[in-house]
Amino acid sequence: MRGYTGTGLRQGIQVLFRAANVCGTDGRTPRVHDFRHSFAVGSVLRWYQQGADVQSNLPKLAMYMGHVSIVSTAYYLRWTPQLAAAASHRLETHFGHLITGGAA
Repeated sequence: MRGYTGTGLRQGIQVLFRAANVCGTDGRTPRVHDFRHSFAVGSVLRWYQQGADVQSNLPKLAMYMGHVSIVSTAYYLRWTPQLAAAASHRLETHFGHLITGGAA
């Protein structure tokens, strides 16, 4: 039995993506490394949905992803509409009472 290699894994994933016609708007298939972006964003979104303390969990995400600090992990965090809505809802829930007045 042989272990897997990074090259073999990448090639196998690419074959699967092509067979399933998975591609971006630019026509390219995703790279294995792109899963890191999805994982990071998905983790933060889950924390918002679960009511977890996102800020205190960020160092855990960095450690899990093999980074020394959250600065390296921040590269993988993309601001998505889902994250914006979750963060906005959290802000409104906790601090909405501080905002008075409205649009003129």
